[in-house]
Amino acid sequence: MQAGPGGIAVCGLPIRGLDHAFSKGELFLQRTLGFITGAVGAAILLAGCGKTYPVWATVPTAPPITPSVTSVYTLPTPPAAALPQGIASAPTVSNCATGVIWFTEESNNSIGTLNQVAKFTTLQLPNPGSQPYGITCGPDGQIWFTEYAGNRIGRYDSSSGNFAEFTIPTSSAQATSIVLGADGGLWFTESGTGKIGRTDAQTGVIAEYPTGGTTPLDAAEGPDGNVWFTLEGSNQIGSITTGGGVALHTVPTLASQPFAIITGSDHAMWFTEQASDKLGRIVPSNGTFTEVALTGCSSPGALQQGTDGNFYVLCGGASPVVVQYNPQTTKQRSFALKSGSVPQEAIIAFDNKLYFTDSGLNALDQFTYQ
Repeated sequence: MQAGPGGIAVCGLPIRGLDHAFSKGELFLQRTLGFITGAVGAAILLAGCGKTYPVWATVPTAPPITPSVTSVYTLPTPPAAALPQGIASAPTVSNCATGVIWFTEESNNSIGTLNQVAKFTTLQLPNPGSQPYGITCGPDGQIWFTEYAGNRIGRYDSSSGNFAEFTIPTSSAQATSIVLGADGGLWFTESGTGKIGRTDAQTGVIAEYPTGGTTPLDAAEGPDGNVWFTLEGSNQIGSITTGGGVALHTVPTLASQPFAIITGSDHAMWFTEQASDKLGRIVPSNGTFTEVALTGCSSPGALQQGTDGNFYVLCGGASPVVVQYNPQTTKQRSFALKSGSVPQEAIIAFDNKLYFTDSGLNALDQFTYQ
C-alpha cells in the first residue's frame, strides 16, 4: 500500500494504497496476461460496457514455480499516469464478472477492468475530479467504489452500464477503503473525519459512525462478523459491529502507522505498520497483539495471504520488494519488483496469483508465488 486516493478492483476487496496523507504511486504493466491455461469453461457474456469477457468455469492448479513478478500490464495511454489504486476480483461467476479484475484510476477519474487476454476497459465517472479510490463487489453483483475528492460512494451496474452516486453526509470525508460486510452493507473508511460509514446496497442511504480515533484507512470483514479497520493517525486497530458499536485497540509499537488489514486463515486480523516496518496480528476474541519485524522492507503497505498459507507484503521505498512471510516457520523471503514500481493495493485473484496496482509504472502487476 502506498498513497494517493484511488482504487482498483476485480469484483472483490480493496487493499489500498493511500495518498493525500500518504504517497501516490504509478503503474507499469506489460506482456500478455499470465492467467493459467487450464480447462476453460464455456465463455459467458458479461454485460459491462457491452463487452464480452471469457470466464473460467474452474480454477486450474498452477505447477510449483519460483516466486516472481511474471507480468506487468501497462495501462493504456493517455493518460500517462492514471494512478491505479484499488483492486478486486470475483472468485466465482457473478455479475461482477469472474475472470475480470476491476480497479480504480485516481487521476484519470475512472474505474477499469483487465480481462484474461490482457484487454483493458476504462469507464469514466459522471463527475470530474472525483478521485476514485477503493473498490469492491457488492451483494447485488454491482461494483461499488469510494470517491476520495468527490465525497461520494459510487456504484456501477455492469448489466446496464449505468452509474449511481450517493453523497456522504459529512463533507471532506475523504473516503478510502470499501468492503462488503456480513450484513450485506458496504462499509467504508473516512480518513478525513475519523468515521466509519455504511451504505445500504439497496437504497444507497449512508450512515456514519465516529470511531474515536484518527485517520481510518483500510478495512476488512473479520471472522467475528465485525468490520475491522486501521487507524493510522491514532496508532490503533478498530472494529465495528453491524449495530455501530466500536472497539479500539492500541498497537504496541508507538507511532507505527497501521495501514492495510486483512483476515488471515487463522481467524486473526493481520495488518502492516508503515512507520515501523512490521507485520502485525491481533486476535479478535481477546485483542492480543503479535508483531513481526520485516527484513528488507521499507514502508510496508498492502498485504494478502496466498493459497499456500504465506503472507505477501508489498514494500515501497527506493528498492520495492514483495516480502513472503511464513507464519508457521517465521521464515521470510524477498522478491524484487520492477524498477520504478510503486505498489498500492493488492488481491489474490481467481487464478490464485497476486495482483496489485502499481502507480509508479502506471500498471497492474502480477506476482506468481506458487
